[in-house]
Amino acid sequence: MKSILKYLLPLFFISTLLPIDASAQIEWLQKEYDFGLMKEAAGPAKGKVQFINRGKEEVIISGARPSCGCTSVEYPEEPIAPGDTAVISFIYDPTGRPGKFDKSIRVFIGEHDTYRIGIKGNVLGTPESLDQFYPFSAGALRVSMKDMAGGEMRHGVARNYFINAYNQSTDSINPSIAPKNKALKAEISQKRLGPGDVASISLYFNSAEVENIGDIEIPIVLSDGKEDTDPLTVTFKANVTPDFSRLTPEQVDNGPRCYLLSERADVGIVTDNDSRTLSFSIQNQGKTKMNIIKIAPQSKALTVKKKPTVIKPGKDGEAVISINPAMIEKGAFNLSVRVLSDDPLHPIRVLHVVGIKE
Repeated sequence: MKSILKYLLPLFFISTLLPIDASAQIEWLQKEYDFGLMKEAAGPAKGKVQFINRGKEEVIISGARPSCGCTSVEYPEEPIAPGDTAVISFIYDPTGRPGKFDKSIRVFIGEHDTYRIGIKGNVLGTPESLDQFYPFSAGALRVSMKDMAGGEMRHGVARNYFINAYNQSTDSINPSIAPKNKALKAEISQKRLGPGDVASISLYFNSAEVENIGDIEIPIVLSDGKEDTDPLTVTFKANVTPDFSRLTPEQVDNGPRCYLLSERADVGIVTDNDSRTLSFSIQNQGKTKMNIIKIAPQSKALTVKKKPTVIKPGKDGEAVISINPAMIEKGAFNLSVRVLSDDPLHPIRVLHVVGIKE
């Protein structure tokens, strides 16, 4: 018996020193609250959760902190007696927050215990909010942008891009996405969108699949999946430049060199009926022939009428651009023209066409 007590007594004293798990005294009747589908136009919505004090002593709620400013919280400040029920009430403000939400409230009881309350729901936005966050629509399907700028990249590089989408209707939809080029793949994070659901449209652009380098525009046709809905065309834009990364230093040194004799062309004052042409010179100051891959005006008011294809070392090539002032807004203008060549150091040169439209 003494030998047994020798082992039990230390365990007894250790157990008396361990703190009692205060959380075992609290029984939450619910720790999650789902507002479900709510309309932004209806304004703030109220919810609540409850717990029962199952302990032998009073407990005090020392604080409650929501995870964002969209939620306000109220709780009893008086002690909760043994056996009593406490109510934590909260208000969620959906103003300017269309789509699903998943928030939390941290409840502090006594000096040591912290509990997490989850609140979620789905907000059906007002026309004003949807115009702000998802301004373009194809029936029930709304998206955050109509033009996706892919930026500049070397030929052979691949990148991912994302567009936010939203179902503005009270019915579920099955959106369809159809890019019009094999270089671009698109898919949506959810095949079926419920009312107020938010999804992400991912775009994967592989420039190695592009047949012609330079400025690329790929249309993407979006639909909400309903036959009577007019589709929406989103345009993906990128500038694909030649890849010179595999050239040796000697090849770069002996390569062509592209220069514009002037990078600014002032056409003066123009009017709607004052159509005119503009010629500019492209010079090869390198050691080998230079290929002009593309001349790309960045405005619909400019059209390429003539471009050189190959320029020998030390020679110039002439390019001709027509200008349609009727497509230019009144006032001062600065329209750019990109010249793309196989110069490994300066593959892109830019001509600025400036003037004043009366």
